Amino acid sequence: MFSLTGMSQPEGYTKVSDIDMLKHKLALQAEETNSIESNFIQEKHLWMLEEVLISEGRFLFQKENNVRWQYDTPVEYLILIHNGKFSIVSNGKVNEFDIESNPMFRQINNMIVAAIRGDFMSNNDFESQFFEDPSSYLSVLIPKINAVSSMLSSIEIYFGKDDMQVNRVIFKEPGDDMTIISFIDKKINSDIPEKEFVLDK
Repeated sequence: MFSLTGMSQPEGYTKVSDIDMLKHKLALQAEETNSIESNFIQEKHLWMLEEVLISEGRFLFQKENNVRWQYDTPVEYLILIHNGKFSIVSNGKVNEFDIESNPMFRQINNMIVAAIRGDFMSNNDFESQFFEDPSSYLSVLIPKINAVSSMLSSIEIYFGKDDMQVNRVIFKEPGDDMTIISFIDKKINSDIPEKEFVLDK
């Protein structure tokens, strides 16, 4: 299994010296963040293709773990996490999974929520290191669960020092494939109707 031990330092970043301070800042921000509304741009880099695949859409999060990933272009695609259910809508076809009875989707849910809420530092399912530059922090997470590490070699989470909110997440797969998600036009603690997280049947 890939380990962070001896991992090279990201260019332009230095290792965070006061981890307790960072934990306190993230815990405080997670406690104060009840909802997030944001547009996003997703870049899919595949080693077999020179062209980067770009998708755009809308992201919603509401405590405790309601999530909506709505892809609008180039194709419509929807992922909902609500009341322990993981739903995917693609080409008019709906697939629903029970998160607790499905270890794979439980881990995916945990990764998504932990990254967005900023409470990943206490998650024992990941090995982690933390870095900083003048304007941002970077957390590099290595999944310990075999079902997850077979799909993802690492997760990089970038968040701003000014607001401690996640600006970018990079999912790196075994090999050279990776997905970069950048969050833009964020609104924190806006009033999001619960119906946004409920599958419209």
